[in-house]
Formats: sequence, structure tokens, C-alpha cells
Amino acid sequence: MILFEDQSLIRRWSLLLLAVCAFSGCTTVPVEERAAVREEIHQTLETTLTTMTESDPAFQQKVDAAVGMFASRVSATKIPVVGGGYGIGVLHDKEQNTHTYMNVTRFDVGAGLGAGRFQLLILFENRETMERFQKGAWSPGVGMEASAGTSESGRYSFAGDGYSLHFASESGAALLASARLIRLSVNHDLTMTGLADVSIPNTGFAGGEQQIEGERRVWDHRFPFLAQKVVDEGYDLPLPYGIGAVYAHVEQEQLLTDLQVGINGNPEEPFEFVDFQNAFSNSDTVSVKADLWLFPFMNVFLNIGRVDGGAPMDIFLDGNGMLDQLGEDCSSPLPSPLCLLLEDETFLLSIEAPFSGTSYSIGTTLAGGWKGWFVAIPITATNYVPSSNETDGDIFTASPRVGRLINLGRNGNLSVFAGGNYINSNVTASGSVSTPDGLLTIDYTIEQENKDKWNAVLGFNWDINRRFSWSGEYNGFTGSRDAFITTVNWRF
Repeated sequence: MILFEDQSLIRRWSLLLLAVCAFSGCTTVPVEERAAVREEIHQTLETTLTTMTESDPAFQQKVDAAVGMFASRVSATKIPVVGGGYGIGVLHDKEQNTHTYMNVTRFDVGAGLGAGRFQLLILFENRETMERFQKGAWSPGVGMEASAGTSESGRYSFAGDGYSLHFASESGAALLASARLIRLSVNHDLTMTGLADVSIPNTGFAGGEQQIEGERRVWDHRFPFLAQKVVDEGYDLPLPYGIGAVYAHVEQEQLLTDLQVGINGNPEEPFEFVDFQNAFSNSDTVSVKADLWLFPFMNVFLNIGRVDGGAPMDIFLDGNGMLDQLGEDCSSPLPSPLCLLLEDETFLLSIEAPFSGTSYSIGTTLAGGWKGWFVAIPITATNYVPSSNETDGDIFTASPRVGRLINLGRNGNLSVFAGGNYINSNVTASGSVSTPDGLLTIDYTIEQENKDKWNAVLGFNWDINRRFSWSGEYNGFTGSRDAFITTVNWRF
């Protein structure tokens, strides 16, 4: 970035920042306060231009020749060892008549003491330099600065490659020598970029900010595709990338089918003389989720998680059927000991099938909102890879829901939703059990499928700000499934 590549410019720049946010970063500007903040920043632009012109009558010619300008009035504080600050300015593109509001943050380490208020004006001679400035950057530097009050020694100009910087001290005094890190970034609260305050693409949301007349919104992110087109139509879009942590607990009744049994080392074969009872599964999953808004109303995501759970079941096997499968003739004078154990008996195969492993999920969410209402349809395909060979399977989930956005002012935005949840889980369990006396060993393989495919879902999503959100939902109310899912997510 040209503006900060010259270290002498960094040395002169360093006292232009407000210490209040040096270590905490910029806080969001509530919707109801944004118009007033913009007005104050524009007043700063006018005041700065007036101040600079009065001190140099020929200055107006430089302003007229510039393709754009950046202006800010900021304060700076430095105590021994540490310091820094934060300020907001406006970049005015004269050719396109647009305004980009920018944060300026500094971190200081070094000797010094001072506090004061300053005016800054940067005039851009060409569009290339201005656009590089607009993209923002981190810049390190070291230097020494001195200023005092509003004296002429507190004013100066500096010419660089494609720009000129004009600086005036309003009040205070400072003397310091330090190493510092300076960051420039777009303030998305104040700049009309089409960035939403909620996690759902929406238009006409009463809690969002209305379009400023005559100000074109410019989407400045690579994704989603077609974003600028829908932003021009009045939609606000979430930040494109997300990463989060998900916890899910699921309990549901299972249907058991296709039992295959191998007795005393014989190959497993289908076994029809069977009755199933008390088949349930429960699982706990902790996963990491990464997502991307690929298109304005299509989010794609990937989950990788750790699964732990169990699937206890009671299987009642007909002893005569087991003897037939073994080929035992119990009518002979000397019957096998297995005849005494199994003939005319029912054998309980009580299976505890604990499982643990890794789940891999891919999916998409189709979503959109209008005037505070929204529809979302998450669709997920999951493959479970066990740590052992006892259990494996695939799960398909779809969960259409409709909800309402509620603006909470300084506390962000809350969305509440209700809908349905469809799960189709197909799991294969296998294992081996033996009788205490060792006469009988049964190897088995059985297919499990969740009994109730649909149930109801009720939940919420709290967008604390446009970057951080927390959601929770309960699946239940109908059928035999109960599930709780909660997610924390960070967007960027």
C-alpha cells in the first residue's frame, strides 16, 4: 500500500489515533446512531477543508485537482511503554460520488507521553492510489513525533507517490519514540456495502438500515457470486465466510432389520426366527463447521466431528431355528448339548453396541428473508467412520423452517423459527456375544434405521453482531426422537 510504504510518513502519521480502542478494537455502531455519526464525520471533512484552505489560499487548487480525499479528526493518547488508538474517517470518491468510512487503529510500544486532537486530510492524485488505500492494510513502523497545541509547528504537508498528506494539530501536546502497528479497514457499519446485521440474506428488515439516497452500495467481498446484483436489488447479505463449533445430542427409536447370524464360528446367514424389542440409539457429537455463502441465497458447509454413543437392543432368537441353522438333530439318542440349551427355548441376545468415531458432513442451506420474515432449508449428508468395525452408516437430514427476525437494538438481532426435521439414518451394527458357559458364540450383523423420519423443530439464532452468533434448536414434540443442537459461529 503506497500510503504507508514510506517510513517517514509513518513517523508523521503516528499521533492520529484514539487510544480508547487500541487494544479492544472497534465496536459496532447501532443502526439508530449511524446517520448521526456519518453527519459528524462529514462535518469533520468540511471543517478540515476550511482549516487547510485558510492556512494556504492555494490549497483549494489541490482539492479541485484531486480524484478523492480522506479526512478525519481523531485523538491520540500515549503513556510510557504502551499506547495507541482508534479513529474513523471518510474517503470521498469525487468521480463516483461515493463515501467509504474507514477505521484507523494503532498499537504502540515505546517511550513517550502525550495526548491531543488532530485533523488529517489526504488528497489522492489518481484512482489507483485511492483504491489501494480503500482496500486497507497493516503497516509496521518506528519513529519520533512532537506536536504542541495549534501552533504552526503542529501543521505540515507531505507529498508521496500519488497522494499528499496534510496534518494539523488542534490541541494537546505529545513527544514520543515508539514502534507501532497501524491498520486501515473499511467500517462496514457506516459504509453502505449491503452487509447484513443478521445471518440470513434479507431485504426490507425493519431492524436494518435503509438505503441512503444517491449512495450506491458496493459489495467488496469475493463471495458470494452474483452478490452485487442482489445488493443492487435491495438485499443485505451476511459476511461470506464462517467457522463455528457445534454440539448435538440425539436420542431416537430404531427399527431393526436384516439380521444375519453366525453360530459357533459358522458363516453369517440371514436369520428369520427373531423378535426385536427396546431398540434405541443415543449419540453426542462435537464438531467444527466451516461454511461459505457461495451464492446470495445458497450457503455450503463442511462439518468434521467426534461422535460417541450407544445403541442398546434386545433380540429374541428362536432356539429351534438356531438348531436348524446349525444342522443339529435333537431326536438322536445322544443329542448335542446345544439341544438341551436351545430346544423349544427363546434365546435373548441383549446387545450393547457402543460406538465412537468421526463424522464427516457436507451440506447446503437455502435461505432468504423479506421484511423480517425468512425461510431456511438446511440439507446435510453425513458419513460416520467408526473407530472400530462395530458400527458404520450414513445419515441424510433436511430441516425446512420459517422464522421471524427481531431487532434487539444494541443487543443485536434475534431470529426465532419453527418447522420440520427429516432424518433418514441407516446404520450397520456388527459384533459377537457368547453364553457364560461358552457353549454358544453368536456373531451377528444387523441393519438399523430410525423409526420416525419426521418431527417438529423449534429454535432461535441470536446475532450478537454481524460477526458472532449463537443458535439453539430442539427437535421433538412428535414421534420418538429428541434432539438438541447448539452452535456458536464467527463470520468474516
